[in-house]
Amino acid sequence: MKFEQLNMLIRLGREFGHEKIRDAGFTDTEHAICTFLYFHDQVSQDKIANALMLDKTTVAKALSAMERKNMIVRTQNEKNRRENIIQVTQAGRDSVTASIDIYDAWLKEICSCLSKDEEQQLDSFIGRMVDCAIRRRSNP
Repeated sequence: MKFEQLNMLIRLGREFGHEKIRDAGFTDTEHAICTFLYFHDQVSQDKIANALMLDKTTVAKALSAMERKNMIVRTQNEKNRRENIIQVTQAGRDSVTASIDIYDAWLKEICSCLSKDEEQQLDSFIGRMVDCAIRRRSNP
């Protein structure tokens, strides 16, 4: 496998998604956060940063912009006053619903050149590779 080919596939997918995301009124970071919150509501800023592998400052700036757009609300955690709990608003949920499956739809279209068996093998291979990369990340 050549990294350049994998990188090109990722870049083409992002190019496709960026246009759709911006049309929906999101930055890429806001879209990632809102999508995460769509499935994991009421979480801390740290959990968002860790789950999405984003810098805490980047997350804080995006959350401020999202709060101004009424996409999220922040409330202070009563058990830990130094921590904010982030919740997606109905407006945020409505905004992301239309764009939540952008990348899945693109990947399905791209994988249409594969047979069902090849697609299952690819899913298995990528899953194993991700597991290996996560283990490597945890044990440098």
